[in-house]
Amino acid sequence: MSKGYRRSLFILTATALMMFALGAAAQDMCEDVCNPYTSGCSDPCFRCRGFNPDGSCLNYVETTCGGPNNADCIPDTCTPSWSETSRVTQGTYDGNSFGDCTHHSVQWVTLYDVNQCNTNSTYWTQQYCDNVIDGHKSGLSPDCCDGYGPDGQPNSLYTCDGNHSCTG
Repeated sequence: MSKGYRRSLFILTATALMMFALGAAAQDMCEDVCNPYTSGCSDPCFRCRGFNPDGSCLNYVETTCGGPNNADCIPDTCTPSWSETSRVTQGTYDGNSFGDCTHHSVQWVTLYDVNQCNTNSTYWTQQYCDNVIDGHKSGLSPDCCDGYGPDGQPNSLYTCDGNHSCTG
């Protein structure tokens, strides 16, 4: 076998392997696309079946989000209906700019699926952190943490604890 032939064969083989690796990386991997709160059990995805010594995937198989290793999904016959069950303020802060301010409340929100769609009851409830602008003032150097809201009445008190995130 000539040197040029071997070099061409090596380049061709390396290119083919790179194309295979790029094609496999472009697949919608189940662990990346299947979300137990939003994915249908029949939504398609790919799962790795076997690994090479270097840790890369040996073979990809097409499956679904409800496949044998990922059964936490929403059956095609059910549509979740999320209802807010609680909203707890966990922090407040002032968003200032020149001549303007906004009062923020950081709230931990709990939702419940009244249709109980997911095949796993753990996913009938979900929670998230919501940053809500619940007040605003304008004027010369306004302060949205000074105790009074835009109407100056005690029933619209602004307070701030400086917390910008939820703790759960």
